[in-house]
Amino acid sequence: MTPEAVLTDLGDTSALANVRLHWDLSMAEMPAGDPDFLRDEVWRSCSRYCGFGDALDGVLARVAEAARETPALRLLAWHAYWRVFLSPETCPPNGWPEPERHLGEDAGGLLLLVALGFVPLLRAKHREWGIPEEVTRETAQQVRCYCDDAYRRGHAGRPGVYPGPLAWLRHYTREKYVRLGRFEYWLGPNPHRIEVFRHRRSGRVMALAPDGTRFARDGSIYRDPGDYAPGEGWTATLQHTTDGVAGCPIDPRGAGTPGNVLLAARDWECVLKHGDPSLMMHIPSGGRMTPEACRESLLQAAGFFPRFFPQSPPRAVVCASWIFSPPLQDIFGGQANLSVFQKNLYLFPVPSGPWDGLWFVFLQNGPLDLERVPCETSLQRGIRDYLRQGHRWRCGGMFFLLDDLPRFGTEPYLKDWLPTP
Repeated sequence: MTPEAVLTDLGDTSALANVRLHWDLSMAEMPAGDPDFLRDEVWRSCSRYCGFGDALDGVLARVAEAARETPALRLLAWHAYWRVFLSPETCPPNGWPEPERHLGEDAGGLLLLVALGFVPLLRAKHREWGIPEEVTRETAQQVRCYCDDAYRRGHAGRPGVYPGPLAWLRHYTREKYVRLGRFEYWLGPNPHRIEVFRHRRSGRVMALAPDGTRFARDGSIYRDPGDYAPGEGWTATLQHTTDGVAGCPIDPRGAGTPGNVLLAARDWECVLKHGDPSLMMHIPSGGRMTPEACRESLLQAAGFFPRFFPQSPPRAVVCASWIFSPPLQDIFGGQANLSVFQKNLYLFPVPSGPWDGLWFVFLQNGPLDLERVPCETSLQRGIRDYLRQGHRWRCGGMFFLLDDLPRFGTEPYLKDWLPTP
């Protein structure tokens, strides 16, 4: 069947342009029989491994049977699986149709079966690296988070997985990616272009902005250059000389500061730059981000990766996310768990649009109608009210140098912060 015929049979051709991508390549690799993830013994085992128990067996059994018997469903499910896990290049299933004509209220179960299909891939990759089974099993819980904490919220309790989170599972099967306590991490080169320096005697840390970075008046960075007012803000420079480095310092509360500083080479050492081995952090849903849980997860990561991947010992934990938006401290106050966590990190601005990351809060893409967004949680109400007051939303980045783990909990970067050397 062609993608046009498949979507016509499903009764929704709106995603044709996306579904058509790599269709022939995907179909060329489709197994002669049913894909493994549609077989009852496979999805049932994967569901247990992800922590669902038998609660979803009825829905998944109905969906798997329908997919095995309906060519359009089987082809669409395989194509999603191939796109996420087997495609040589990243090709997320954005805007994927939900086959309600054939599955009714069980429609979300089709992509949930695809998501469960990542378990054999994850287990094989972790066995290759010698990662303990208990770590693999904990990492696999993310499928349950995507179902219970996201899809069910937006679908009156019915199970499923959104296409965006499904696409993220590709990382788990290709990167050195694990969950350790409260957080998830994967090992790789630092993707951020800030440069981080430590004073050789005092231990003070200062981050400098990448050369050419344009800042808004509040020290944030707009993703769309058209969002800057004429003449607004300033542009950072970064210059290395034999005597040291001159650049625009970044306040660890997450903003650029105007003006340059000179960090003398005899006094300051670069401890983190673009490409250095680092741990990218992902924060699963579920709350319970107590200072103790955060610290314990960081300690686990600091011990785990040098043990299993000694060839690339990480220097820092890094992340860019809506979770590290500096306004969250204003919204929730300084004693909230997330605020306490932020204050123990070095925050830095990242290019951001006014709605970036808010899908994870409201399950809606922007622009948002602030009079109609869900307001069931304190997080939703707090962000809604912040935006209704005329503030602009922004995401944020963070790093935490693993050498500073003994000082986690003391706000090490804020405590020592001065905008001068």
